[in-house]
Amino acid sequence: MQQDQSQAASAPAGFAVRMPLWARIGLALALALLVQALVSAMVMHWLFFSDPQEVALRHEMFRAFMHVYGIQPSPWRRLLLSPLTTTVLTAVVVGAVTFPLMRHLTRRLQRLQRGVQALGNLDLGARIPVEGRDEVAALAVAFNQAAGRIETLVNSHKSLLAYTSHELRTPLARLSMALETLGQPALHDTAREAAFDEARRDLAELDELIGTILLFSRLDAAGTRALDVREVDVLAVAAEEAARENIEVQGDWVRIQGDERLLRHAIRNLLDNARKHAPGHLAELTVQLTARGARVTVCDRGPGVPLAEVERIFEPFIRLHGRGDGSGLGLPLVRRIARLHGGDAYYEPNPKGGACFVLDVASLDPALRP
Repeated sequence: MQQDQSQAASAPAGFAVRMPLWARIGLALALALLVQALVSAMVMHWLFFSDPQEVALRHEMFRAFMHVYGIQPSPWRRLLLSPLTTTVLTAVVVGAVTFPLMRHLTRRLQRLQRGVQALGNLDLGARIPVEGRDEVAALAVAFNQAAGRIETLVNSHKSLLAYTSHELRTPLARLSMALETLGQPALHDTAREAAFDEARRDLAELDELIGTILLFSRLDAAGTRALDVREVDVLAVAAEEAARENIEVQGDWVRIQGDERLLRHAIRNLLDNARKHAPGHLAELTVQLTARGARVTVCDRGPGVPLAEVERIFEPFIRLHGRGDGSGLGLPLVRRIARLHGGDAYYEPNPKGGACFVLDVASLDPALRP
């Protein structure tokens, strides 16, 4: 009774559980066995007791059988040995065996229901114990995986929102100062032009930052659904992006199935990163054909990255000490794009001094085309 009350209390608002699932299954089984017993009795009666002469003969044979074994015939013994009684006893035995199994199964389903309700109530840490290796266990595993992805996504969005609010303050503050400067009546033309230039740079930085944040958030939420898969000439895309920096590209002609816009964005981010950390030196860009797709490598002559910080630079909004330029989303976005393309992005020391960043992507399944 207490279990039924707890089950009803855990049900969603506006939905009342009239009868537990285990009770309904048990009732259905009992009714099915009863119907089977009645049908069996009717069939047996039609086959063996429809002819009065045959009935009398069978009764005499039954009495003779009982007499041989010294058993006194009685209505109770006859009822006990009848097909109907045998069927009913079979139903009782089957019910006694199956009812505990059904109760165990429905208890697991109830735990699954409570886990779903807890997740719906924003308990992101809700998980369900996996018992056995049947369909219910597979359902629990799928729920735990989905809950884990939801928790990661929500936490990522919370962090992204917190960092975004922090990152937007700096260009907004500079833009506010530029506007105050422009509002001064006795401002020289040179100072006014400088304030205009500063305001334009701050607006461009805001536009780039907001665009990067929106793209990062969309890729984080939509995953491969955000991809527009087409045939991409990786060397041509790399050459077009390198031309903006007056850089020559070396490597192989590679055509893969992928999202050209995202791959272009990733290569541009790597080139921008090389320019910011190695000013005055042209980066080196190479494209290589791999067994799975393409590898794009951008090397610079900057200070490089300490080995202890290699993985941290691919986390959102992480900047190395003393290198505050940029939003801190460029390299994480490159890695996200690479992994959506079945590859990865990573750091390698430049043998000539500096840093090399590698974008390794695979050719996607053409079935992902929109």
